[in-house]
Amino acid sequence: MTFHEFGKGNDKVIVMLHGACMSWKNFKENIRLLKKDYHVIAVAAPGHDLYMFDEFTTIENIAKRTLDWLLEQGIEEVDLLYGFSMGGGVALRMLAYERVHFKHVILDGGITPKFYPKLVADAKLWINCRFKDLEKRHKKLINLVYPPDEFDEAQVKLMNGVISCMSDESIRSLYKSMDEFRLPEHFPKLDTSIEYWYGQGEIRYRRADIAYIKRYIDGVRFRQIPGMDHGEYVMGYPKQFARQIRGII
Repeated sequence: MTFHEFGKGNDKVIVMLHGACMSWKNFKENIRLLKKDYHVIAVAAPGHDLYMFDEFTTIENIAKRTLDWLLEQGIEEVDLLYGFSMGGGVALRMLAYERVHFKHVILDGGITPKFYPKLVADAKLWINCRFKDLEKRHKKLINLVYPPDEFDEAQVKLMNGVISCMSDESIRSLYKSMDEFRLPEHFPKLDTSIEYWYGQGEIRYRRADIAYIKRYIDGVRFRQIPGMDHGEYVMGYPKQFARQIRGII
């Protein structure tokens, strides 16, 4: 697990958490635009770093290790925490630990715990692992998830690289944890401003997550991004994304 820092001399801190089977480098253009004014920290989750072999553990463990690292660097307050997809689940768990103060949080298509019945969970895990195994051998299958008419070829190539390097054990742990990570029964009372973003094209996939967030956390602002699919905004429109982040901070 590695932490990549940019604009370290700047006072305001942004932490970015990528999604499953992605690279932190999928945020490279966003970072380039934001590092001029912010100290940007991009977290590379275990099993997802092309230059460091380690196994994916759990979302809870990643959240704890990220908080440990921030505190070791003397960072007790973060101006904005951005979590995409799986990274949104990590961000939720980081908030619930209450160890670092976050002023603003964006959960972009962020996942939430599901806890399916065992038979359903086992079947879903088998399907996800099987599909990733097929993706390793037939790289164009990723186009089913990230269509080439919506996502830049370089972005998809990065994700293909991550999937190719991930072990079967990491993939299994990843998908199991994404459905079964744990949060406290009651979300803590925080003064954090929280937004949940979702693309117009992913509404049916995010319904359960949105419903969970509405039940679990008071005061979350929901923002639908017109004409966008899962991850299309952050990866495909970095200038608009950076402008939005600046406006929030």
